[in-house]
Amino acid sequence: MGNLSKRSNKYWSGRAPEFSGLRMNEYESPMRNAYEKFLLEILPDNKKDLEVLDVGTGAGFFALILNKLGCQVTAVDFSSEMLVQAKKNAEEKGMKDIVFLQMDAQNLTFPDNTFDFIITRNVTWIVEDAKKMYYHIHRVLKPGGIMVNIDANYGKTFKESDARGEKLVPTTQTIEQQRERNDISEECYITEKRRPSWDVDVLIDLGVSDLWIHLDFNKKLDLAGLNSSFTNGSKKDKSNKFAVVAKK
Repeated sequence: MGNLSKRSNKYWSGRAPEFSGLRMNEYESPMRNAYEKFLLEILPDNKKDLEVLDVGTGAGFFALILNKLGCQVTAVDFSSEMLVQAKKNAEEKGMKDIVFLQMDAQNLTFPDNTFDFIITRNVTWIVEDAKKMYYHIHRVLKPGGIMVNIDANYGKTFKESDARGEKLVPTTQTIEQQRERNDISEECYITEKRRPSWDVDVLIDLGVSDLWIHLDFNKKLDLAGLNSSFTNGSKKDKSNKFAVVAKK
């Protein structure tokens, strides 16, 4: 594990209780229904037979939704503190059959062709090696399986904000946490990539058979801006959120 990955793990672990609060507020909001609607558009009908993986589950937001829809859910996160929160949230919702595992998204240890459906959100932008993460997601996806990455180039947004000299102000995160977030993301090579064009090129090189892109995912969710208040503890999300959906 590189030093950047260690710093990222420490950053997210330090945010675990606060971040969990954000995600559970999101779960109890219209956001959950919007994401359920989106997932139902792309999930096969036989949901009870689906083996699904939530990569970088955080507080378990998508693990809870997918379990509620009847899928067999495995959820992984690099941070043990995040997993504590995710397990707690699942228990409070009466969802005892979600499998939570501590695992690096850049080095998934599952066998090849394990899962029918894989989802990740807001992870690739702040990992040390996003291309390696995509490789492992594609590797553990079954032939014909679907993967979804919902993300934005947040690192680019933060870097540009820093370059303009914009002041950091306390949100649900401290100024120190935001400073560390910005510094970590600036060192991630994906921050300098044009996204989601870069993501598309990586997935094509990996050999996906079909690919769909939602360039304005906020509009796709049709929430009139409600979701912006849940992004990274900020009051306003200036990043362009996108979704890449690919079939192996």
